[in-house]
Amino acid sequence: MDLSEINWDVNQAGAWPTPIKAVAGILIFLLIVGGGHYQFTSDKVNELNVEKNALTAAEDAYGFEWRMALNLKLHQEQYKEIEASLAEMMRLMPTQAEMAKLLVDISQTGVSSGLEFTLFKPAGKIPREDVVALPINIKVRGMYKELGLFVSGLAALPRIVTIKNIEISPKKDNDLLIMGATVTTYQEVESGEEQKPALMDNSHLICLEKDGLIIDGCSGVSSVDLSMFPELHSRLEVKRREAKPIDVGEIKRIEPVVVFAFNPEGIRDPFNSQAPDKQNADDLAKEGGGISPDFNRKKGVLEGYSLDTLSFVGTMRKKNDPIQWGLIQVASGKIHRVKKAGYLGKNYGKITEILPESIELIEIIPDGLGGWEERIASIALSKAPDEK
Repeated sequence: MDLSEINWDVNQAGAWPTPIKAVAGILIFLLIVGGGHYQFTSDKVNELNVEKNALTAAEDAYGFEWRMALNLKLHQEQYKEIEASLAEMMRLMPTQAEMAKLLVDISQTGVSSGLEFTLFKPAGKIPREDVVALPINIKVRGMYKELGLFVSGLAALPRIVTIKNIEISPKKDNDLLIMGATVTTYQEVESGEEQKPALMDNSHLICLEKDGLIIDGCSGVSSVDLSMFPELHSRLEVKRREAKPIDVGEIKRIEPVVVFAFNPEGIRDPFNSQAPDKQNADDLAKEGGGISPDFNRKKGVLEGYSLDTLSFVGTMRKKNDPIQWGLIQVASGKIHRVKKAGYLGKNYGKITEILPESIELIEIIPDGLGGWEERIASIALSKAPDEK
């Protein structure tokens, strides 16, 4: 067959040789099938691939959620610890009723340190996520050591108080300094009636004992029936069988903040070129009876808490042991033992007596004149909730 002798005009296709007509027919058939596939099934294939990918992603998410569920109890226990730590920190914030007293305490701390206020102006509330900042613009004048005692006294207040934007400048006509600063305290945003977190309530969860997961307190019954999808049911079983609990790291405990107590004795005023007068410092100590904290003593754990955040919950005495122990509970619920001559609180409180109804202490606080003085304090026995 000589192809050059064939008339390739499609109008003369009927005269083509049989083999040529067969090949042409096959090509036309393939074009029709390909066009039909493109027109009617390609979109469906793409949709099918999308659904397959979505199913794979859903199965992976199922496996991850199952791994999370295996450690549900541990997650809930850690949530309780976080809530307790948060509650302990929130107790350091003043309530609305305590704000007036705190403002007086801030002012009194400055006055008792020997400073004179020339400005004390609250700047209004500033919302910040879960708390409200309450800044106060202040300006005081006094000696360098008095400024140090004032800042140290703010740190020792039982509520959170920060100081920033500090500007200090000397007066030209005397040795006094002028300090401007912003003193800020914080309040928790009131969210109305406290509700039980859904994370701690298992009653709304589906019981999955038949799948190998026991959830305490669950009450729901699964309405999912995979009997019509044995292949999917089998794949999910493999996911559950191969799932390993996600490692949950230990929560880092928040250590109590140790307040630095400023001791002006023997410290040179950096704004004064004269050397410190040690004789005057010695005379001041003698006038105060030699009262001062022992700065070389290592502080205990309970000295990082304010007295009003500690609870006296009882006493104990071991058999054949003459020592009477007091039981002190912190906000997190942990109980510590203390004994006579031990220390409590941020003001160097030394325990003088442990009685059935109270723990008596002597604290050492700044006297506002560059020295120290003693103050009697106590912690009363906490009453049980059903007691009146």
